[in-house]
Parts: sequence; structure tokens; C-alpha cells
Amino acid sequence: MKRQPIALLSFAVSIFASTQVLAQTETIEFGGLEWDVRAERAERVSHKGQSALAIEKGRLWADQANFGDGVISFKVAYPEHRAFIGMSWRDQGRINSEEFYFRPHLNNKPDSIQYTPVNNRNSAWQIFSDGNAIGPINHRYEDWNDVKIVVEGDRADIYFNSDMPVLHIPDLKNDLSAGGLVLRSANRTDDTTYFADLVIRALANGEGIVGTPKPAKPVPNGLIESWSVSSPFDEAIVDGHTWLPKINDLTWQDLTVETNGIANLSRLSNSRTDGNTVLVRKTLTAANSKTALLQFGFSDRVKLYLNGDLIYSGNDGYQTRDYRFLGLVGFHDTVGLKLKAGENELVAAVSETFGGWGWAGALVPDEDPSEP
Repeated sequence: MKRQPIALLSFAVSIFASTQVLAQTETIEFGGLEWDVRAERAERVSHKGQSALAIEKGRLWADQANFGDGVISFKVAYPEHRAFIGMSWRDQGRINSEEFYFRPHLNNKPDSIQYTPVNNRNSAWQIFSDGNAIGPINHRYEDWNDVKIVVEGDRADIYFNSDMPVLHIPDLKNDLSAGGLVLRSANRTDDTTYFADLVIRALANGEGIVGTPKPAKPVPNGLIESWSVSSPFDEAIVDGHTWLPKINDLTWQDLTVETNGIANLSRLSNSRTDGNTVLVRKTLTAANSKTALLQFGFSDRVKLYLNGDLIYSGNDGYQTRDYRFLGLVGFHDTVGLKLKAGENELVAAVSETFGGWGWAGALVPDEDPSEP
């Protein structure tokens, strides 16, 4: 990855963000950067003896930061409540970035902290959920927590009240060399989050990545590594049919799966503005008529067609089964494909609400006919 120098900056700041409709838009000059504030509240305050910025339900964007490789450190204080607080770096046009956040309501849980790429403004936390994307942390409620992010090339280490990384990211998924910064927090209450002592600097001599990768989840044999993906459309077009309706004016692009075998469909489209459904297709060739097994996973909803006929429909959206159901994408489902001799068209209509627009498929290898 091409690296670019970063500006040396040192400043104190605190922020809070939400997915709710924001009540104000303004800019704040702070620490030598112009921050675009989209929040219900954003003001400089004194908190626990520190100069800080208090934010409620919003984001701060420093588009001009030009951060590539380097170190980001800050203090953050918050109460024990349901929230999602963190930072994005190498942000490109508020569309694509690398992001990490932590969950104050999940103290010492396996997913207390989360890394995800953001593509076309869509988060992908349901797609990336192994030990290289999530981990446990210990929160200090109502007190300052010390956070440090070390970024070098395609890797990052996250420190949280620790001398060693609590999360090592061995593969930053977006090929971004430098960009803006985003501080964020999201919750449904009026609790305030405070950030202070934000320092952005270059890597010192001898400083860099020290974390090591966790074992990745194995991908199944027979993984289909690339798919043809359509332009997006409204999910209503495919609802209520037992066959694949004809959809005019679609354009198609090839998409290679991620290292975990899952196609991140948000790389190609924004599900909230372009249309929330795409078709994902693959031509399967069989020498003879047979039934093959397809292992697959998806988010959030899918209708699966073989040669135009509906063979499966499912909904794995967040909390669709119970309040603890996360909708993480994996190869959890299997369906039989009655293939005819010659070419067969497998098509998945995949619809998204939020959290990760994903599709994955693998053909279970045929059993060896020489085996008993």
C-alpha cells in the first residue's frame, strides 16, 4: 500500500454520535483542525479536570486530516449504557473508511470491541466477526479510558487501557493510503461522551505493529470465490413470487469474496440510497443431472433461485429471531441444488437493512465414488 505523510497534530477532544436524525450542523475549530459537527450537542467543556469536547448523538468529521500511517491516542469517558463509541481513519469522502468502535454495554464480552471496514457508507460488522475483528475489553465507567490506535500499512493495533494490543487487525480491508478522521458514538439516550487529549502523530523510530493474527475461521471446501453482482433495486420487486421476475436495466460487476469467503456487497452499492437488493449470480456446469449441496450464508435477507425457480427464502436480519440474534454471516445453511446436465444459473436476491450486506456460497465436493 502506498503511504503518505501525515500532519503532526496534538489536541484534546471528546465526541458522541448516533444514527438518529441530527438536530444541528456546525463546524468547530479545535486542535488545529476544522471539525464538521453533526450532532444534537457539541461543546467544549471541562470534565474531570480535562479540557474536553462533550458530544451527544452525532459525529465529528475532520476531512482534511490526511492521516495515513501513524498513531492516534485519546482519552474517553462515558457512563455504563448501550452505545457504540469509536473512531474511523483514512476516511474518503465520508463514504469509505476503516473503523473501530467499542460497546460500553458489553464489558469483558468477546465482542466488546469491533473493527469493520465502511464501504459506500455501509458498515460490515456482521461480515467480520472472528478474533481479528472483535475482542474483549475492560471499561472504566465514569472515568477516563486510554485508547491508542497504531496504523502501519495494511495493519493496525488497538490498545484500550493496556500496554499490549487488545485487538490486532492483520488486514485492513480497504485499500486506502490516507484520509480524514471521524470520531463517533451512537446511543438512544441523552448520556454524554467526553473525549480528551487526542494526539495524532507519525510513527516514532522503531515503533509499529506488535500484535499477531488470531486463527481465522476456515472457509469450506468448494468455496465460490467470485460472483457477478447486479446494480441495486427495490426488494419489493422480488417479493411474493415463486420465480425470479424479469428486472430491466440491470448492470453487472464481478466481485471477489473477502479472505473469509464472504462477498461484501457494499463494496459496489449503498443499500440505503441506491436500492436495498442486488442479484448475485453464478453459472454452474454439470456433466450429468445430479443434486449438489450448496453451503451458504447471507445478510440480511435472501431469495435463492435455481434456473429461475425459487428454492429458498430466509431472513437473518439483526434481532429477527430473538433480541440476542446478531445476524452474523457464515456458512450456516445448506440447500440441495437439482442441477440439469449443462449450464445452470444460480441467483441470490440479497437484501440489506444494516450491519453488513453479505453473501457467501460453497459447493460441497462430490463424494469419491471409490469410497464405500
